[in-house]
Amino acid sequence: MPDMGFRDRAKHRGLILGFVGDALMGYVLYDVPRSNLIKLVHVCVNEQSRGSGLAREMVETAIRLHPRRSLITASCRTDYGVDGFWRSLGMHVASERAGRALNGSILMNWVKRINIEGGLDLLESAALLSNLPLAVLDTNIIGDLFMPLDVRRDHREETSELQADWLQPLVTFAVSGEVDNEISQNKDQAARRHVREASQHITRLSTLRPGDRSLEEALIRATDPQLISRDTSLRSDVLHVVDAIHAGADFFVTNDTNVILASQDWNLSEHEIRVVRPHQLIAALSPESYVTDFQSSLINDGDLEWQSVEDIEKELEPAFRVYDVETRPSVFFQRLRELLAKRKTVTVRKLLDGQGSLWALAAWELDGTTMRLPMIRTTRGERGSTVAFQLLRYIRRVAWEHGATSVEVTDRAISPTLNAALTADRFNGAIPRAATLGPATATAEELMLTSAAATASAERAFWPLVVRNAGMATYVIPIQPRWATNLLGLNDGLISLRRRGLGLTRELVYFSGSRTVPQDLPARILWYATSDDATHRTIQRIVARSLLVDSIRLPAEDALARFGKIGVLRRSEILAAADKAGKVNVIRFEDTELLDRTVSRHDEVFKRYVKGNLQSMRQVDPQMFDEVIALQPNGRRIE
Repeated sequence: MPDMGFRDRAKHRGLILGFVGDALMGYVLYDVPRSNLIKLVHVCVNEQSRGSGLAREMVETAIRLHPRRSLITASCRTDYGVDGFWRSLGMHVASERAGRALNGSILMNWVKRINIEGGLDLLESAALLSNLPLAVLDTNIIGDLFMPLDVRRDHREETSELQADWLQPLVTFAVSGEVDNEISQNKDQAARRHVREASQHITRLSTLRPGDRSLEEALIRATDPQLISRDTSLRSDVLHVVDAIHAGADFFVTNDTNVILASQDWNLSEHEIRVVRPHQLIAALSPESYVTDFQSSLINDGDLEWQSVEDIEKELEPAFRVYDVETRPSVFFQRLRELLAKRKTVTVRKLLDGQGSLWALAAWELDGTTMRLPMIRTTRGERGSTVAFQLLRYIRRVAWEHGATSVEVTDRAISPTLNAALTADRFNGAIPRAATLGPATATAEELMLTSAAATASAERAFWPLVVRNAGMATYVIPIQPRWATNLLGLNDGLISLRRRGLGLTRELVYFSGSRTVPQDLPARILWYATSDDATHRTIQRIVARSLLVDSIRLPAEDALARFGKIGVLRRSEILAAADKAGKVNVIRFEDTELLDRTVSRHDEVFKRYVKGNLQSMRQVDPQMFDEVIALQPNGRRIE
């Protein structure tokens, strides 16, 4: 710079000299071009005095000489290698431009708000003086939100929910200036500029650095040294958190696992700030009305109950991770966080028994007339295979009651057990696995069904479809109330003793003393709950329907050996049901549905088809089934 430049700035109090003893060891040259700005032109220190704090003291002197200025700036080439100095002053990169050097240098424009005790600028005042909660975003969150889409970001899906329209009126977002410094370290110039420009609307917080670093130092001291040695970037992460605390923020939002771990030792409750992931912020800010209206009802079993999943629960991973697809626990947890972040539209539930054991995990969302399942899992082993089919039937029911016409399984990890259940429930083999619902009823002629097997297959594939005029063989089977309760899930308001898991089994058996052995299979069953002298209970109504798939007469001991585990009768009762030759009728049935509108023995439809006392299984005209179905409510419960 020509000597005139120094003389002119000295004349206008724009030159500060730095001495160590009597030796001149540095200087700061600056301009004051506008009423609110200090523009640093040169900051120079002799090599012998670098690191002594001389440069910082000269810059702070310039700030003290201009108490009405609110911003200090500096432009510096990145190849000078002094970015750390500007950061030590609490400055951050606001923009960049090409330098004049022949090697294509980049000129970074550093800024910092100063003299903040005199008041904040309008943008920061609007953010900090609002009555809304203040959430400060980490750099990884900014990257998820604004990095070009062709750049892979593992947490992008979860983080993107922070941009949901419904959330914006509920929170104020801001960032520390350290975000800009970390953006500037990206070697991809196009991506760096894209992110900086796309995020300019987010308020940048003022900082107390370098004047007050006490809180920063306290947090570092409280951090596990081994954690810092593994992740040295934690020292930089602390700067973001400290700026958030000084701004009075309610939340610091990050996807950095190490920051979350370190924060557990920071005693942040005294500062009234929480370190959270995006899905946790969304949960904390969600109005009660945004919680889905899908009810947490029982899944056809008195011992199983749905409970809401609000946050990551570590015990879910070993129970429900599909190991060959989700190769690490973090993959499972990330997917779960993505779903929890969609709190307004996605329901996440776990299925527990009375002892707290996990049976299933499911997430579903209604998209127009399609119910989607981005996660559906069953626990491993016998419980998993027991619950899988009925879980799908439950989801179908929820979908139908909410006006959906199809169900899609979009889960990226489908276990073999669940895959078998999807196939059994007639979901298609494409990706995503899908099933069409209904209509509620249709005739065999309309569906061009010409056999009982085709009718049974159609009703499975298009549940809750019931085919009328199918001409399928139909049987009315009397069953005592206690067995109707246990076997069919009948709950007459008095007792519900159903054995755990039994109602989740697709195929069940009933042992009967009847000599009738149906030949035309599959067939319809109408279950008639009778009276029970032992308990003095009288129902005498048709209460449920099933699909009869097989009926064989066997010696009672053989029947016990082959089917005893999936029935409800005790050994003594099965033996008592045997005829004089010691044989019982084993009735195998599937897809049981309780009737919404039961049919009394005094109703005309009953008396028309069943004459006299009904004491054992009896074949009736298939028209009886059609008339019973015609009495059922045909509409959806929720529109």
